[in-house]
Amino acid sequence: MKKATLIFFVLGFFLFSACVADTQPQTLPIPTPISVELTKPPAVDPNYFLTATIVPFYTQVPSPTFEGIPAIVNIALNMGAGGAGFSANLYAQEVYTGRTITIFMSAGMHTAPLLPTSPPLDMTIPAPGTYVFYARLSNAPTEYHYGYTECFIPTDCVGSPLIALNVKPGERYTILIADRKAILPDNDKRGLPVTVPYVLVESSP
Repeated sequence: MKKATLIFFVLGFFLFSACVADTQPQTLPIPTPISVELTKPPAVDPNYFLTATIVPFYTQVPSPTFEGIPAIVNIALNMGAGGAGFSANLYAQEVYTGRTITIFMSAGMHTAPLLPTSPPLDMTIPAPGTYVFYARLSNAPTEYHYGYTECFIPTDCVGSPLIALNVKPGERYTILIADRKAILPDNDKRGLPVTVPYVLVESSP
């Protein structure tokens, strides 16, 4: 009986303490206002964007868009065993204006069970115009480069002059780039008139 009375007394004490406890919510401290001057962004030099966006001349790439009816040139690359086993960049450079069009040829299997080759690609170029065509491997452009010449068997090529092909609007042409020894326009000469040796050819589509 005494034990029950003690328990009842202790419970009553806790209930009484809970009832008389302060139940008012605690308020957060009011933050100190920050001066408007401290929130302003830092001043920027008005010439910053002008100087930061200047791009060197030689890094600009000609736009692939153009007006008028283009010509389409189907380009195959033979690196020596009947095809191209590595990725390459293909170029068409207009001999008089230097305007250069570029497409990428990826490496892959194409109708060959043993030899990795890349299928020929269609390049759309402004017409009329007179173009030389060449290729540089994407992973070693200065060591491995090929030109479109009169030579179609890489092992027999001796570095003939490039063929400058006259193309007409709406016509389709087929070429083979295979001459490993041909002299090509330098990387920094794209966009400029062609000065390396070439021969003009009037070709039927």
